[in-house]
Amino acid sequence: MRRQVFVCGDLHNLGDLKLLLQNLALTSGRGGLVRRWAPLPAAVERQVEAAGGVLVSGKAIPAFARQAFGAQLVFGGGQLVRDNVSIPSLLGLLAGVLSARLGGGSLVTRGLGVSTIRSPMRRVLWRAVLSLCKVVNLRDEASARNLARLAPGKAHAVNADMVFLPTAGAHTISPGRGERRWIVIAPCIDGSEGRSIEGDALDAALEAALSALPGARIVIACHDPREGMDKAAAARLVARWPEREITVLGGYELDPLIALYREAALVLTNRLHALIFAILAEAPALAIEDGTAKVRVVADRFVIPVLPRDQPDAARQCVAQALGFDREGRAAVRQDLARKAAGNLDHGPAASA
Repeated sequence: MRRQVFVCGDLHNLGDLKLLLQNLALTSGRGGLVRRWAPLPAAVERQVEAAGGVLVSGKAIPAFARQAFGAQLVFGGGQLVRDNVSIPSLLGLLAGVLSARLGGGSLVTRGLGVSTIRSPMRRVLWRAVLSLCKVVNLRDEASARNLARLAPGKAHAVNADMVFLPTAGAHTISPGRGERRWIVIAPCIDGSEGRSIEGDALDAALEAALSALPGARIVIACHDPREGMDKAAAARLVARWPEREITVLGGYELDPLIALYREAALVLTNRLHALIFAILAEAPALAIEDGTAKVRVVADRFVIPVLPRDQPDAARQCVAQALGFDREGRAAVRQDLARKAAGNLDHGPAASA
């Protein structure tokens, strides 16, 4: 086996951290190098190192290229092909991939999410990177459509999000069997996309949830605990509901977040991986519409109700539907996606093109 170098999402985001830990678990103890761009909290570094990862800086482009020489670069999972990736980061990635190929190594992709790429320079660089792998393993049909616009004719396979692939380790999310005592609110904010969970619809959904689940407590789960990200949304929600007793889970440890979903009586979220964490933990879930197609795709697949932000009057009905979900039907879909996610490990001929 060649040395592996993992190129992952932003590890400040605990969903991306989980995907990386899954990749490291698949090395059967060999571990590998993990490319990071920005400095990381000590708690994140500790979890990566405990899983066998060795963090290396992507900003030191010549050094990273030397470390990638002859290696297998593993790109994904997660929504990594994005229009907001910096040009230096893309140039560094391309240098690493070229170095890997020059030394007889390769680039493989796993459950890759592909966004619409509008920047002409980024389109050129992303095409150059993706041209160096045999087949692009994608997580969904939306990514396949975006890839077709970015790199027409590129061989690809549509599988499933890597988060659905069962792997051994502390990062595993299994169904909870204990008390379901939390109403979990998992916000995602993105000013550039106009994304937010806040508004009358969330207020109404929370009221309906508290009515349907007497005795349940409220917790805001920060998947990206940086001060300007989910913690900022959590602070606004706490201020919005001053009469409520609210816990904020805002650390960088993955285990407490997973334990929380196993104890969730209901999850209210506009975040993709929060929705998937709820699905894996067999927790009831309700998606708050914020215009993001990828959240609706997963919600529709698992028959999870979606509450439009401009229809707070529908909250009570949506909460009732969320709590009365078909457990067996959802488990069958989850098992099907686990099988499809395993296809991300197949780097042979493309299943579609």
